[in-house]
Amino acid sequence: MRVVIREVLNVGGFFAGETVTLAVQPWPDHGPEQTITIDDAAFVNITARHLLAPGMVLDLLFAGDRVEQATLLGAADHAGLRTALRPQPISPTPVPRVLSFHCPHCNLWVPASGDPSGCGICGTPAPTLSLAVQST
Repeated sequence: MRVVIREVLNVGGFFAGETVTLAVQPWPDHGPEQTITIDDAAFVNITARHLLAPGMVLDLLFAGDRVEQATLLGAADHAGLRTALRPQPISPTPVPRVLSFHCPHCNLWVPASGDPSGCGICGTPAPTLSLAVQST
């Protein structure tokens, strides 16, 4: 189930446990708002629960009523995406690589995924980088 965060209601700590409680709506159709609680152990690619913010889109996998996996798919702004997204190992390449970009179709900043890289939500291709070669 894909949801957009509308509000961060509570970031659990010592007494509340290692959880975050969010007000979310289904994405992209914006159905009825609901409240969900996610345990730290469910985060697949999220650095820390306190970095989740309104406008971020999550893919949630449920086991009954419990969120078993929460994957960050995109964010309203680039800074929020880069801060909340857990760094992935990057193998060296001879050319520059796009790690994230603004998807015009989803209207979100998304991590580039796949080969060739593109939006992990809708498949829109990532922009390509070209190296300007200056001859002397």
